Amino acid sequence: MTASVRRAVAADAGELARLRHLSLTCPAVPWTKPRAVPDGPWVKECEEAIAALLRDQDTVAAFVVDAAPGHMAACAMGLLLPRLPGPSSGKPFNGDISTVATDPEFRGRGYARATVTALMDWMTVSGCKRISLASSPEGEPLYTSLGFTYDDPRMSWRAR
Repeated sequence: MTASVRRAVAADAGELARLRHLSLTCPAVPWTKPRAVPDGPWVKECEEAIAALLRDQDTVAAFVVDAAPGHMAACAMGLLLPRLPGPSSGKPFNGDISTVATDPEFRGRGYARATVTALMDWMTVSGCKRISLASSPEGEPLYTSLGFTYDDPRMSWRAR
């Protein structure tokens, strides 16, 4: 079965926030009990942030597979981050895939692959040099098959 993928709009923010919440429950150890991620004000804030971001059609996109009207089976959402030109590329952006999620009842149908591929295509056409993401252990086989590698470890800092 071929997935019908479409680009999300701001009105889809509620479902995208629901799937983002779902993605955060992915267990740290593959195929074990999902992590408990509490509901709270952050879910509504996430929905509002996604709606605002999706109004910028130039640097943010989400691609989805619908299960039914108003209910998504899967999504992949990402941002284009400006970058300075360097000797190896003058492309203006790096991409960051921030959320990939499939509702449990729709897993194993290729929906994540379809949405991630659509997002990667959009990023590439938009002038993206590099695309990065953080993967759950369950997602690693998909991302590896799409050409992602651990070739450039980076350090990061988080405010407390």
